[in-house]
Amino acid sequence: MIPGLLGALGLLLLIYRMWPRTFRPCMVQPASWPLVSIIVPARNEEKVLGPLLDSLTRLDYPHYEVIVVDDCSDDDTALIARTYNVRLIRGKERPEGWNGKQWACHQGAMAAHGSYLLFTDADTVHHTTGLRRVMCEMLNSEAQGFTVLPQHQNPKFWERLTGPFHALLLAVTNPYGKARSGQVFAIGQYLVFERKFYERMGGHTRVRADWVEDIPLAEAVLADGGRWKVYTGPAVFSVRMYETLSDFIRGWRRNFRAGMGYSYWGSTFEITLFITAAIGEGRLNEPYPWLVLLLTWLVLLRIQNNLGRFSVWGVILLPFSLGLFCYITMLAVYDRVFRRPMNWKNRAYSAQSAAAKLPQLGAPESP
Repeated sequence: MIPGLLGALGLLLLIYRMWPRTFRPCMVQPASWPLVSIIVPARNEEKVLGPLLDSLTRLDYPHYEVIVVDDCSDDDTALIARTYNVRLIRGKERPEGWNGKQWACHQGAMAAHGSYLLFTDADTVHHTTGLRRVMCEMLNSEAQGFTVLPQHQNPKFWERLTGPFHALLLAVTNPYGKARSGQVFAIGQYLVFERKFYERMGGHTRVRADWVEDIPLAEAVLADGGRWKVYTGPAVFSVRMYETLSDFIRGWRRNFRAGMGYSYWGSTFEITLFITAAIGEGRLNEPYPWLVLLLTWLVLLRIQNNLGRFSVWGVILLPFSLGLFCYITMLAVYDRVFRRPMNWKNRAYSAQSAAAKLPQLGAPESP
């Protein structure tokens, strides 16, 4: 095979999938802004809930409510929420067959008054103009489900080295392209739904036993004939998902394991092509693989600059991200093959996936 050919294919695919596009914001403002219910599931979030609620009080959107669902916390989550002008719901104990976050979101949705529902996590900070821009795009696109590209805060140096990790992960989900089953991007920190469609497809009840809710909900929108869109314009929120490297590995291990059940058949091949390009096919005694490697690194730099606070050292020390990606993938495969149970936020979940045991259609059920 011609040296550098596989790497070149990986580079071209990476550029096609992830090179930032020119964003054209909607210019037509709606005649009236619908009520948006912002629902925050919160379990032991005393460290991060304050900054989130501070940011939500500063939104310039004219018509919204904030609902905090205290998911049986044993810290000061509820106490902090009470200091803000929000509706606080003391969540009930999780019924059998429900994941904790889905159950909290479901309770929030049932209490909401809005015709649109925004589910956001406590580890986010929202930009003042963010919701107005997102809703303008969503209304103009007539989408039933909406998500946005994240901006990662990365206060610690090791976090700023993970840019290539996030770039490769997003490249498989194709956030700039048309959403297709098995290749759809969604992030649980920012999910917006048209309420009527959300209820018709079953809401969080539909994905109640999945270990993550974002990709399964996006898949549900597509499966029921809805339109799923990704906002790729200027940042509307920032997030710090994990404070420590061990939490990063544990969290992405869970996400990878869940995501494997929704990825399409070619995902493994595509990841292989991306990594092949990033390491120059391992044939660094020849000029063409070197050229592919250097070009791939430049592309990764451009991509990660669009995703948050990442360092150029993340690309220079590329083995760190590639090693993390491969290590977490192996852990996730091990968990799936041996059907290991999962513990998350001091709760235990069985290895049985929702996709295998729950109906895929229908209205929300009463637990």
